[in-house]
Amino acid sequence: MAFLIDRPQALTNIMLMRTKSCVVLALWVVGLCVSVRAATYSGNGNTGFGGPIGQGSLTLTDDGTTVSGTLTKGAGGFNDVLVLYVDSVPGGFSDTSGFTDSGDGSRKAISGIDGGGNRSVLTMPSGFLPDYVIALGPAPPENFGGLWRLSNGGGNNSLVFISSVNLNPTGNSSSSSYTFSFDVSQIGLSPNSGKSIRLLGTYISNTGFRSDEALAGNVTGTQGYNPFVGTADASYTIVPEPSTALLFGLAAFGAVCCRRRRN
Repeated sequence: MAFLIDRPQALTNIMLMRTKSCVVLALWVVGLCVSVRAATYSGNGNTGFGGPIGQGSLTLTDDGTTVSGTLTKGAGGFNDVLVLYVDSVPGGFSDTSGFTDSGDGSRKAISGIDGGGNRSVLTMPSGFLPDYVIALGPAPPENFGGLWRLSNGGGNNSLVFISSVNLNPTGNSSSSSYTFSFDVSQIGLSPNSGKSIRLLGTYISNTGFRSDEALAGNVTGTQGYNPFVGTADASYTIVPEPSTALLFGLAAFGAVCCRRRRN
């Protein structure tokens, strides 16, 4: 017994299959063009202040415009300040010896001073010349995370405050993780630049008493008001402009769909 083939229905089914294939390809193109970069950095393993930073980790992601960070705490309470020096533009500072801002606890931590005669100078790793700095101090009395532009001399408030970095949570030193974010334009870069930045994190009290804990790089020195030397830093690359990937993907999408229509 012969079967009759419903040609219109068969053609409809074929067109539906082709449409589904094109939709899948389109979704692949979109996914290619809205990429998000991510990198994770481990602490140096030291536990001078109990290990919240030395045994913790930092994950950075970005969408080309906004960099988001997640700090996963190690052992011990996050009672002090993580200072992340950021090298993103030409110029910068080879050490902290010229920083004199002691206007608040975050600024003292960045400068490495207590506001009196005590200081812990941090010498940066070779070739690492930071221009900006992020200070994360979730516990009282700081309860704050901010971004500054570095500046030598000038006393209190000489570091140029740029913006809050939306640290969350605050008022809590025992959270398992903390988040923060900032825009690439705030560290002198254009969105989707594809540029690499370098960073080094040192864990220090709000009176400039430096620990041996570090994250995204490493430092060496005797804990306290003593000189430290950065022995390593870390690199992070901002998501590049997606135009090249977009053109390539759309060209492939159009070619496949046109070929299927002709068939």
